[in-house]
Amino acid sequence: MTKRFILPIASAMALLALTGVSQAAIVDIAQNGGFETGDFTGWAQYPSGGTTQTIITTTPASGTYAANLNIPAGAGAVNNVLKQERLLDGTGLLSEGDIISYSFDVRGSAADGGVLFLENFCETADPLCGQDLQVINATSSWQTITGDFTLGAGVTAYTLQFAAVCGAASTCTADYDFDNIVILADIAAVPVPAAVWLFGSGLVGLFGVARRKRQAA
Repeated sequence: MTKRFILPIASAMALLALTGVSQAAIVDIAQNGGFETGDFTGWAQYPSGGTTQTIITTTPASGTYAANLNIPAGAGAVNNVLKQERLLDGTGLLSEGDIISYSFDVRGSAADGGVLFLENFCETADPLCGQDLQVINATSSWQTITGDFTLGAGVTAYTLQFAAVCGAASTCTADYDFDNIVILADIAAVPVPAAVWLFGSGLVGLFGVARRKRQAA
């Protein structure tokens, strides 16, 4: 093999190595999880009448900002919902059996029937995709909550939501702060583009043609 054919083939192999099948990566898919934009960018907001959602600066868990969901007394039977909604929708990067790991900081209080729910959704029309609903017992001091959620059949996207809820009692209240939301997903590997493989195999083919010409000479 002559030097002039070694170089392009070596270059092709290097290109394939650099652009080869990427490894699956664990990444934080939460949008504006620390509210450090100073607003609710990246969040879907569903406050009921009489409830509020605000960005606060009073002793956040870290950084400058945190978020508050509040249901004051007299609001009635209402929900105050904040969501990381349909993350990675339509990307094809989520698969059945993938595990989502989440963590967040929370503090707050409730009275006379007020409660905070954390809900994880496997977004799909398939009822087997699954969801997880749990009560979060917040305290007046920041605490970190962690957990995992396994994606089910036909998953297309993932949603995490916080829901402050009150019943009909006029004295019911719910007041919660949130900060440092992290949602870790194991993103699927991305295959090598077909064009790269064609490029590499084309160079190898050219080498074969050149070799046969030298042998025939």
